[in-house]
Amino acid sequence: MLSLKTVGVADILDIGLVAVLIYALLIWFKRTKTAFVAMGLLMLAVVYTVARIMGMYMTVWIFQGFFAVLIIAIVVIFQEELRHIFERIAVWSLQGRSQEHSTPREVEMLVRSVSDFARDRIGALIVLHGRDPLDRHVEGGWDLNGELSEALLESIFDSHSLGHDGAVLIENGRVSKFGCQLPLSKEFGKLTHLGTRHSAALGLSERTDILAIVVSEEKGTISIARDGELSNVDSLGQLQALIEGFYEERAPKPARQTLKGFFAHNLKEKGIALVVSILMWLFFIGIAPK
Repeated sequence: MLSLKTVGVADILDIGLVAVLIYALLIWFKRTKTAFVAMGLLMLAVVYTVARIMGMYMTVWIFQGFFAVLIIAIVVIFQEELRHIFERIAVWSLQGRSQEHSTPREVEMLVRSVSDFARDRIGALIVLHGRDPLDRHVEGGWDLNGELSEALLESIFDSHSLGHDGAVLIENGRVSKFGCQLPLSKEFGKLTHLGTRHSAALGLSERTDILAIVVSEEKGTISIARDGELSNVDSLGQLQALIEGFYEERAPKPARQTLKGFFAHNLKEKGIALVVSILMWLFFIGIAPK
């Protein structure tokens, strides 16, 4: 016969912590677009659990050795994503929420500058800093730390400037660097008939939480790269709304608003994580033979 272990405070905390870890893994697989990997791992976990419950010792032994190799393979295959996760944890623990704010003047200045570039067919790549560190992804360029202004942006992207082919980094309302080289994206399907600036903007947005504004020198069009997606901007009003929304998301939020946002998103993943965590507790700890 089987008996159910009495649930204590430690067990509830145990289930909650495991649920948080499973939820984080699900969101990670979702954002890195490797959901098929998660499904494969879930199927292996189900087979292993059934084998353990039924006392299939040889199968359990083989799976235990396989999981050790699998962990190493995951670390090798997803080393870039894992590095990104640890960077996020470090930034969150050391600095807390980003304190970056934008003023209407800065946003309007960016919109006017980008509008002028598009009108005059001047190629430009402007990166708005998020919370993630960029040092590991940005190469070359020159440190500037100059106050953001239309005149400064126009002088940087002038065809006679040494740094006009590179990217400009904007942080806390200042131009921190210019003439920077960014990592290129390998998502060639999203870059059909587009140039190196678009590839660089998309590449950095795949690795960090920046917002990149690209002006095409050939077509005079404006594009936005964010969260690994590249989209065209149809109007200056839309561009202003996107920039304002980017800064608003990174501004400190009241605790009540943060809590409300947590329960309003990814409900499916939260439910799956909680159910799986409870089942794991029942299988491995909660149910035992008398």
